[in-house]
Amino acid sequence: MPRRSLIRTANYPYHITIRTNNREWFDLPMNEVWNICIKAIKFANMKHNCEVQAFVLMSNHYHLMIWTPLENIDLFMFDMNSYISKKIRRRTGRINRIFGDRYKWCLINSMEYYRTVLKYIYQNPLVAGLSSKCENYHYSTLHYHINSINLGIKLRNPYLHEVNDFLNWINELNKKEYYTISAAVKKPIFSVPKNNSSRRAI
Repeated sequence: MPRRSLIRTANYPYHITIRTNNREWFDLPMNEVWNICIKAIKFANMKHNCEVQAFVLMSNHYHLMIWTPLENIDLFMFDMNSYISKKIRRRTGRINRIFGDRYKWCLINSMEYYRTVLKYIYQNPLVAGLSSKCENYHYSTLHYHINSINLGIKLRNPYLHEVNDFLNWINELNKKEYYTISAAVKKPIFSVPKNNSSRRAI
Protein backbone atom coordinates (compact mmCIF):
# COMPACT_ATOMS: atom_id res chain seq x y z
CA MET A 1 0.00 0.00 0.00
CA PRO A 2 1.49 3.40 -0.96
CA ARG A 3 2.18 5.89 1.81
CA ARG A 4 -0.55 8.52 2.00
CA SER A 5 0.31 12.05 0.90
CA LEU A 6 1.36 14.27 3.76
CA ILE A 7 -0.96 17.16 4.61
CA ARG A 8 1.07 20.19 5.65
CA THR A 9 -0.38 22.90 7.87
CA ALA A 10 0.62 25.57 10.35
CA ASN A 11 -2.94 26.02 11.64
CA TYR A 12 -3.75 22.72 13.35
CA PRO A 13 -1.88 20.10 15.38
CA TYR A 14 -1.05 16.51 14.46
CA HIS A 15 -1.40 13.37 16.52
CA ILE A 16 1.70 11.23 15.94
CA THR A 17 2.39 7.70 17.05
CA ILE A 18 4.98 5.03 16.27
CA ARG A 19 5.54 1.53 17.66
CA THR A 20 8.66 -0.54 18.23
CA ASN A 21 9.58 -3.37 15.90
CA ASN A 22 7.28 -6.36 16.48
CA ARG A 23 5.69 -4.36 19.32
CA GLU A 24 8.52 -5.43 21.61
CA TRP A 25 9.21 -3.41 24.72
CA PHE A 26 12.10 -0.98 24.52
CA ASP A 27 15.41 -2.65 25.42
CA LEU A 28 16.18 -0.02 28.05
CA PRO A 29 14.51 1.03 31.32
CA MET A 30 11.69 3.48 30.73
CA ASN A 31 13.45 6.38 32.46
CA GLU A 32 16.37 6.01 30.04
CA VAL A 33 14.08 5.87 27.03
CA TRP A 34 12.20 8.92 28.32
CA ASN A 35 15.43 10.90 28.64
CA ILE A 36 16.44 9.90 25.11
CA CYS A 37 13.05 10.95 23.76
CA ILE A 38 13.20 14.36 25.45
CA LYS A 39 16.69 14.93 24.06
CA ALA A 40 15.43 13.83 20.64
CA ILE A 41 12.63 16.41 20.79
CA LYS A 42 15.15 19.10 21.76
CA PHE A 43 17.46 18.07 18.93
CA ALA A 44 14.72 18.06 16.29
CA ASN A 45 13.21 21.29 17.59
CA MET A 46 16.50 23.19 17.36
CA LYS A 47 16.48 22.46 13.63
CA HIS A 48 12.79 22.72 12.78
CA ASN A 49 11.07 24.96 15.37
CA CYS A 50 7.94 22.96 16.14
CA GLU A 51 5.81 23.19 19.28
CA VAL A 52 4.99 20.12 21.33
CA GLN A 53 1.56 20.06 22.98
CA ALA A 54 1.77 16.65 24.64
CA PHE A 55 4.12 13.67 24.70
CA VAL A 56 3.40 10.35 26.41
CA LEU A 57 5.83 7.42 26.33
CA MET A 58 4.46 3.89 26.68
CA SER A 59 6.25 0.52 26.88
CA ASN A 60 6.52 0.00 23.12
CA HIS A 61 5.29 3.23 21.51
CA TYR A 62 4.68 6.90 22.08
CA HIS A 63 1.96 9.48 21.44
CA LEU A 64 2.78 13.03 20.42
CA MET A 65 0.66 16.10 19.72
CA ILE A 66 2.62 18.73 17.86
CA TRP A 67 2.12 22.03 16.02
CA THR A 68 4.27 22.93 13.01
CA PRO A 69 4.44 26.69 12.31
CA LEU A 70 6.79 25.99 9.37
CA GLU A 71 4.68 23.10 7.99
CA ASN A 72 7.62 20.72 8.38
CA ILE A 73 6.28 17.74 10.32
CA ASP A 74 8.19 15.28 8.12
CA LEU A 75 11.57 16.90 8.82
CA PHE A 76 10.93 17.09 12.56
CA MET A 77 9.81 13.47 12.79
CA PHE A 78 12.74 12.19 10.72
CA ASP A 79 15.27 13.83 13.03
CA MET A 80 13.42 12.92 16.22
CA ASN A 81 13.00 9.23 15.41
CA SER A 82 16.48 8.90 13.93
CA TYR A 83 17.94 10.33 17.14
CA ILE A 84 15.93 7.90 19.30
CA SER A 85 16.88 4.90 17.16
CA LYS A 86 20.60 5.72 17.08
CA LYS A 87 20.83 6.34 20.83
CA ILE A 88 18.96 3.15 21.78
CA ARG A 89 20.99 1.02 19.36
CA ARG A 90 24.22 2.52 20.69
CA ARG A 91 23.30 1.80 24.33
CA THR A 92 21.93 -1.70 23.75
CA GLY A 93 24.13 -2.96 20.92
CA ARG A 94 21.00 -3.77 18.96
CA ILE A 95 21.48 -4.22 15.20
CA ASN A 96 17.85 -4.50 14.10
CA ARG A 97 15.69 -1.43 13.72
CA ILE A 98 14.01 0.06 16.79
CA PHE A 99 10.72 1.11 15.22
CA GLY A 100 8.60 -1.32 13.23
CA ASP A 101 7.33 1.12 10.63
CA ARG A 102 7.14 4.80 9.81
CA TYR A 103 5.34 7.11 12.18
CA LYS A 104 1.58 7.46 11.73
CA TRP A 105 0.06 10.94 11.67
CA CYS A 106 -3.45 12.32 11.95
CA LEU A 107 -4.38 15.96 11.38
CA ILE A 108 -6.64 17.41 14.09
CA ASN A 109 -8.42 20.13 12.12
CA SER A 110 -10.88 21.50 14.67
CA MET A 111 -10.57 22.82 18.22
CA GLU A 112 -13.30 20.44 19.38
CA TYR A 113 -11.35 17.44 18.14
CA TYR A 114 -8.11 18.93 19.45
CA ARG A 115 -9.46 18.75 23.01
CA THR A 116 -10.72 15.22 22.47
CA VAL A 117 -7.39 13.92 21.17
CA LEU A 118 -5.42 15.69 23.89
CA LYS A 119 -7.50 13.86 26.48
CA TYR A 120 -6.98 10.56 24.64
CA ILE A 121 -3.20 11.00 24.65
CA TYR A 122 -3.00 11.74 28.35
CA GLN A 123 -5.33 8.83 29.22
CA ASN A 124 -3.14 6.12 27.69
CA PRO A 125 -1.47 5.26 31.03
CA LEU A 126 -4.89 5.04 32.72
CA VAL A 127 -6.22 2.57 30.18
CA ALA A 128 -3.02 0.50 30.44
CA GLY A 129 -3.32 0.43 34.24
CA LEU A 130 0.03 2.18 34.71
CA SER A 131 -1.29 5.09 36.77
CA SER A 132 -4.38 6.02 38.74
CA LYS A 133 -4.25 9.63 37.50
CA CYS A 134 -2.97 11.06 34.23
CA GLU A 135 -0.78 13.64 35.94
CA ASN A 136 0.98 11.01 38.10
CA TYR A 137 2.44 9.13 35.15
CA HIS A 138 6.12 10.08 35.02
CA TYR A 139 6.57 9.56 31.30
CA SER A 140 4.11 12.23 30.23
CA THR A 141 4.66 15.95 29.69
CA LEU A 142 1.53 16.54 31.80
CA HIS A 143 3.36 15.30 34.90
CA TYR A 144 6.07 17.90 34.36
CA HIS A 145 3.59 20.71 33.74
CA ILE A 146 1.69 19.92 36.92
CA ASN A 147 4.85 19.79 39.01
CA SER A 148 6.44 22.85 37.36
CA ILE A 149 9.47 20.88 36.19
CA ASN A 150 11.21 22.39 33.18
CA LEU A 151 12.00 19.79 30.53
CA GLY A 152 13.97 22.28 28.48
CA ILE A 153 11.74 21.94 25.44
CA LYS A 154 9.21 24.31 23.92
CA LEU A 155 5.85 23.11 25.27
CA ARG A 156 2.45 24.59 24.61
CA ASN A 157 0.40 25.07 27.80
CA PRO A 158 -1.75 21.93 28.22
CA TYR A 159 -4.48 23.50 30.32
CA LEU A 160 -7.68 24.15 28.41
CA HIS A 161 -9.18 25.93 31.41
CA GLU A 162 -8.62 26.19 35.20
CA VAL A 163 -6.11 23.58 36.36
CA ASN A 164 -8.31 21.64 38.81
CA ASP A 165 -11.19 21.52 36.33
CA PHE A 166 -8.77 20.39 33.66
CA LEU A 167 -7.41 17.56 35.80
CA ASN A 168 -10.90 16.41 36.79
CA TRP A 169 -11.88 16.34 33.13
CA ILE A 170 -8.70 14.65 31.92
CA ASN A 171 -9.15 11.84 34.47
CA GLU A 172 -12.76 11.07 33.50
CA LEU A 173 -12.25 7.79 31.68
CA ASN A 174 -14.92 6.49 29.32
CA LYS A 175 -13.41 3.42 27.67
CA LYS A 176 -15.97 3.30 24.86
CA GLU A 177 -15.13 6.89 23.99
CA TYR A 178 -11.40 6.18 24.36
CA TYR A 179 -11.47 3.33 21.85
CA THR A 180 -13.56 5.39 19.44
CA ILE A 181 -10.84 8.05 19.52
CA SER A 182 -8.15 5.39 19.16
CA ALA A 183 -9.75 4.31 15.87
CA ALA A 184 -10.28 7.89 14.69
CA VAL A 185 -6.60 8.90 15.04
CA LYS A 186 -5.68 6.22 12.52
CA LYS A 187 -7.29 8.34 9.79
CA PRO A 188 -5.40 11.08 7.89
CA ILE A 189 -7.89 13.66 9.15
CA PHE A 190 -9.49 13.03 12.53
CA SER A 191 -13.23 12.42 12.55
CA VAL A 192 -15.83 10.46 14.52
CA PRO A 193 -19.49 9.72 13.74
CA LYS A 194 -21.72 12.76 14.18
CA ASN A 195 -23.85 11.13 16.87
CA ASN A 196 -20.88 9.88 18.87
CA SER A 197 -20.36 11.23 22.39
CA SER A 198 -16.67 11.80 21.58
CA ARG A 199 -17.70 14.99 19.82
CA ARG A 200 -18.74 16.66 23.06
CA ALA A 201 -16.90 19.89 23.72
CA ILE A 202 -15.20 20.51 27.03
